Amino acid sequence: MILDEFKPFVGQHCETTATGSLLKQIGVEISEPMLFGLGEGLSYIFWNMKTMDFPFIGGRVSPDVLTENICRNLNLKLEVKETSSLKKAWRNVSDELEQGKVVGLKLDCYHLDYFTSKIHFAGHYVAMYGYDKDYAYLVDTDQQGRQVKTTLKSLELARSEESSNQKR
Repeated sequence: MILDEFKPFVGQHCETTATGSLLKQIGVEISEPMLFGLGEGLSYIFWNMKTMDFPFIGGRVSPDVLTENICRNLNLKLEVKETSSLKKAWRNVSDELEQGKVVGLKLDCYHLDYFTSKIHFAGHYVAMYGYDKDYAYLVDTDQQGRQVKTTLKSLELARSEESSNQKR
């Protein structure tokens, strides 16, 4: 089941790329800077831990909040499903795809076959537009390859990390 007519959003940031792809499928086309604005996405964080080689300096709101704000400001309903059941998590995704809907996923990017930096980060977003017996077809950021695929097993691992909570 691959949604052939789907046209991905091209972006540099994972959450805006995934959200932009979901909006695009319902006919809402907004630039990435506008998505950050509507999502009230600018913030500031300085995170320094002994286990890190150097501090992390960030300039955006926490994961999930950007999309929540975009939906609130556009008066759109955001439906989030999470489960600890691998079967139910897959059914949540496959049911939506069977209905012709692209699905947003929150994953740990460490497990994605195509990902260039192998670090555990369970706040990475993609849009899923299809699958076959071996692969899931995803939209990721421009620097990660835009329209990519990963094995279904890798997707399952990426979705089952504790802090990603099987989100769909």
